[in-house]
Amino acid sequence: MNRRDFGKAMLLAGAAALLPPSALLAATEGPTLEAIRARGALRIGVFAGTEPYYHKNLATGDWEGFCVAMGHDLAQYIGVKLELVETTWGNSVIDLQSNKIDIMFGLSNSPERAKVVDFTKALMDNTFTLVARKDLGVTKWEEMNKPEMRVAVDLGSTQDNFARKNLPNCTLVALKSADETILALQSGRADAIIQVALLAVVTTKHLSPNVKLIIPDPHGSQPTTIGVRRDPNGEFRDYVDAWLAERRGQGKVSSWIVDSLALVGVDKAALPANLTF
Repeated sequence: MNRRDFGKAMLLAGAAALLPPSALLAATEGPTLEAIRARGALRIGVFAGTEPYYHKNLATGDWEGFCVAMGHDLAQYIGVKLELVETTWGNSVIDLQSNKIDIMFGLSNSPERAKVVDFTKALMDNTFTLVARKDLGVTKWEEMNKPEMRVAVDLGSTQDNFARKNLPNCTLVALKSADETILALQSGRADAIIQVALLAVVTTKHLSPNVKLIIPDPHGSQPTTIGVRRDPNGEFRDYVDAWLAERRGQGKVSSWIVDSLALVGVDKAALPANLTF
């Protein structure tokens, strides 16, 4: 760099230093964050039957769960209110793509999903499990890969994708919601539900003593992330990643998850040892 270019660079740096922080941030916010600020609201997807991720109090209509707690904190971090939009795992990607929501907490990345939305760094590494009828004596996934094994999943979920890939020979009972998979198990229309561990410990607690939790070999896991609306250069994804790293460093991510388990009567000790967050 010659003396003239160096002088110009120093002048630009000096001018930038005089700008307020909000002006510097606005230059790199991207369209999604700009729209959130203009709207005055962060729209997150929520849906019932997925405790401890999301829980709707039927008496009050209020939403709880660690994903809701994260949504409240991120909205406050941005400086806007929180708006809750009901959806499902299967519809959430479409809702992100069609601008119905800005963010979906607890959504797992996949090559197909990544074509249309952005994903943050991992929120947690979640293990696939079975919530099974009490007398189901399996210890390996291959034992479930038979036509006589009826396996329930909620359509469009990570569990659905896992089952189709790893259990192609089972009788797949694919239903619209997580609540419907539980009803299928209770009514005897399914032998087991595939759920990630954080959901499974809650389901097992609710259905005890009629079911059991099985972590089949070989252990399979899927990073759980946060899905966000896609910006041209990933600006909103990077913004959420920065917020997530800050809150993880403060110990808040762990606290939100543990506190949400307590809401539904599950102790952290019930979680599989290889579940990390």
